[in-house]
Amino acid sequence: LSAQLCSLKGANMKQIHSHSKNSLFLMEMIFVLLFLSLSSAACIRIFAAAEENHVHTVENRQIQAHTVSVCEIMEGSDGNADSFVKYLPGGISDSSSVNWYYDRSWNICDKQNASYRMFLELSPSRYEKAGMLFFYRMDADHALLHSTELRFPSIQSALKEEAS
Repeated sequence: LSAQLCSLKGANMKQIHSHSKNSLFLMEMIFVLLFLSLSSAACIRIFAAAEENHVHTVENRQIQAHTVSVCEIMEGSDGNADSFVKYLPGGISDSSSVNWYYDRSWNICDKQNASYRMFLELSPSRYEKAGMLFFYRMDADHALLHSTELRFPSIQSALKEEAS
């Protein structure tokens, strides 16, 4: 009888002991999966932020390049809307403003397919060539990305005054 009790006791101990190992293994696996899910969520957020920073960097680079182009045209021309369309093709002009529409890759496109808009509003003056340059993202709220004021002295007006 005591031998049977000892063998039963030994079998129960083995079952308890093996059951305890299975529980620890399952708990360890749960912790590993929890850690893995938290770290992958953090990585996804990091990659999303990196993509957003890349988009802003590309936008800022394109805005800078287009602003320099518009400034050079304003400085070297008479400053009317037709000059901008002539030297920076693809613009849609009226008497005192010019619009350019760009796709996601900053290639000129029509208004319906545009992701970005560059808008130049000219302010004619006798003594200077001036205007405001605006850049918009063409999403749901037409977010203003950048604006700058442009001013250059009008050399033609100064020369006419000196001649008279």
